[in-house]
Amino acid sequence: MSNNTQSNPSSSGSGRKLAPDLARGFMLLLIALAHANQNLLTLEATTFNRMIVVLRQIFVDGRAFPVFFLLFGYGMVQLLHRQEEKGHDWPFIRKLFFRRGWWLLLFGFAHALSLDDLTIGLYGMATILFVWFLRLSDKKLIWIAAAALLLAAVLGSEITRGEYEWGQVASAPGTAALAGSVDTMLTRLFYWAPYSLILLHQVIPAMALGIWAGRKKLLDHPERHRGLLLRTASVGLALSTLGGIPLALLSSLYWNSPSEAATAIAGSIHTVTGYAGGIGWASLIGLIACSPRTLRSKLTRAVAALGQRSLTFYIFQSIVFFIVFAEGIGGLGATGNQLSSDIVAWLTWILSILIALFMQRANYPGPAEQLLRRLTYRMTPNR
Repeated sequence: MSNNTQSNPSSSGSGRKLAPDLARGFMLLLIALAHANQNLLTLEATTFNRMIVVLRQIFVDGRAFPVFFLLFGYGMVQLLHRQEEKGHDWPFIRKLFFRRGWWLLLFGFAHALSLDDLTIGLYGMATILFVWFLRLSDKKLIWIAAAALLLAAVLGSEITRGEYEWGQVASAPGTAALAGSVDTMLTRLFYWAPYSLILLHQVIPAMALGIWAGRKKLLDHPERHRGLLLRTASVGLALSTLGGIPLALLSSLYWNSPSEAATAIAGSIHTVTGYAGGIGWASLIGLIACSPRTLRSKLTRAVAALGQRSLTFYIFQSIVFFIVFAEGIGGLGATGNQLSSDIVAWLTWILSILIALFMQRANYPGPAEQLLRRLTYRMTPNR
């Protein structure tokens, strides 16, 4: 990726591609919206709260992480190509991926233990266990994605409206209001590994498709793939919207007393169409990234700067939510509602953009990305 911004309009400078960074930066908003409300200890079944849950289930929940999983696979291909261009063979590259995966796993463990989020560790596990996906043919990747999607649909059928505990006090150790408890941290210590393994299947469908897309360079040069990206965005986002409605009505209590079969089907549809939505979002952002107006936009560059530091600001979100929601600090977990949690999410994202833009102008990388890179490439020649 040696082309500069002037020779390649899809680049964001320093050899980076604009579309992946723009997607990561924007999706951090959806991640914030999905996570902030999970820190509320109680949830009143008011009309306003229920309407917000409907919108969140349709457009946010289960729709943002597939984008990151897809970009995760896409990024693996970019890293593979960079190492191949430097003349490194597969055993060397595989060892590099393993080292990166183990460090991500350690990052994820520390993050889960302190702030209870499993996602970073999932990337580490997926890197270690599925790096061999990079050696598979396109056809095999598609079959793996389809099989994993079927598994996700089956497990997704277990989703119920219990995800939103209306009128109850949340007891899950993941809530920031309980994050400072020693007992909570000990509980996480024991459930982190098995629960992560259970969730690992969620990474595979989008990761495999991301590897396929990376080989085609769909987001490296979105201007060359406008037709495919437009069709994918249209179909994916339409399926995601329609597929989110049944579980949204169930979770918000507008659909009362559904049968177990109906609940299972709603969960499966929501899970599967979430991947369609994730792919649709990535395709839409790819289209946006190749627009001349977008390329000239200061907001675009700011969001892309955030995306370049997505690991740092993903952790930053967790820290902010801990401060705002935890008992004895901000305390909003015990007193807030759906609207207040969404406001916190938006403000956190906006603050993240401002900090990322300052770091970009100061030519300062994300601390988490910089640390991961140093640990991964430590004692590695010609990195």
